[in-house]
Amino acid sequence: MKARLMRSEDLAMLVNAIRRRGYEVVAPFCNKGRDTYYDTVTDENIGRVRLHVPNPYYPPKRFVLPPIERLLRVKRANGAYDIQATYEAPKRAIFGIRSCDVAGIYHLDRFYLGREFPDTYYARRRRELLLVNVVCTNAELDISDACFCVCTDTGPAARDHFDLQLMDLGAGELLAVAGSSAGEALFEEPIFTRAAQEHVERRRQILSEVRKRFKTTTCWFSATVRYVSQGSVPERTWEEIGNRCLECGGCTYVCPACTCFTVSDRPTGRDEIERVRIWDSCALGGFTRMAGGHNPRKSVHDRRNRRFFRKLAHYFIQRELSMACVGCGRCAAVCHGDVGMPSVVEMIRRAAALEEKIEPVPADGR
Repeated sequence: MKARLMRSEDLAMLVNAIRRRGYEVVAPFCNKGRDTYYDTVTDENIGRVRLHVPNPYYPPKRFVLPPIERLLRVKRANGAYDIQATYEAPKRAIFGIRSCDVAGIYHLDRFYLGREFPDTYYARRRRELLLVNVVCTNAELDISDACFCVCTDTGPAARDHFDLQLMDLGAGELLAVAGSSAGEALFEEPIFTRAAQEHVERRRQILSEVRKRFKTTTCWFSATVRYVSQGSVPERTWEEIGNRCLECGGCTYVCPACTCFTVSDRPTGRDEIERVRIWDSCALGGFTRMAGGHNPRKSVHDRRNRRFFRKLAHYFIQRELSMACVGCGRCAAVCHGDVGMPSVVEMIRRAAALEEKIEPVPADGR
């Protein structure tokens, strides 16, 4: 991957260069306190674009998989039906996307595009999406207490699946790395200069130091994957997790890697309906309810069981080539019952370890 150097003060010039190429640029903005959000960059707010801000709780996956998306429209006229698929695929760039969210979009790619029936709606949006990744180097702003991307091997610097990556080297310098031809094309802008080996060495040193600043280090993922895949998690552990869950669905809606949706038809006029795709959540009671009213996973701990099986079981990791958790920590930050991924991994590890505990047998003297 080719690397170039640019000045931090030229950040707005880079954003405008992307806009001139026809992209709608969305970037994270700061509100009061820790509140940050993604919004469209305009001439009025471009001066507020910053490299280091707390990662927004609401993930940028909505720009490639909208929470509500119209799939088709049906009109009735003269006894006949006119069915038209509707597509929205704006040319859009996500500027300042964190490495965990890059990994989240890659996981969506594997789910929606990686098998025999690719999703046309997702594919059209994904083709028009440019990802400008920002490496988390500011421990005060970029890294929250809930972040654990070092445990899922997705950060603090993404290795691939981005178009352009920016890393703050300090002293007003940014190292830009191209991850695609679209990202490399941006190097034509005069704001970029050649990078030297010393800049690459500085990048390596900064990453080494940043990895030590993470407070949440859930190092039991591999063991938990084994326990979940083998079905050796005690039932009482799932019940304890279920008892803590408030069934709000917040963990799903802030997760960059969750893929579940439902489809609904709704009237939009006297002789017109539309079919929409809507994000769904396994935490909700109606998620597995069937047409006849039967619900095979009526109890909440059964649904929690399914959620973490889907994210951690070897079958799904093998099928999609990635675990359905990117270490962003959002589930831990929004969960009122403390059953975000780090807590659950630790609960499963402890419970399974107790089940497998083997005590030594004293010698009988012979």
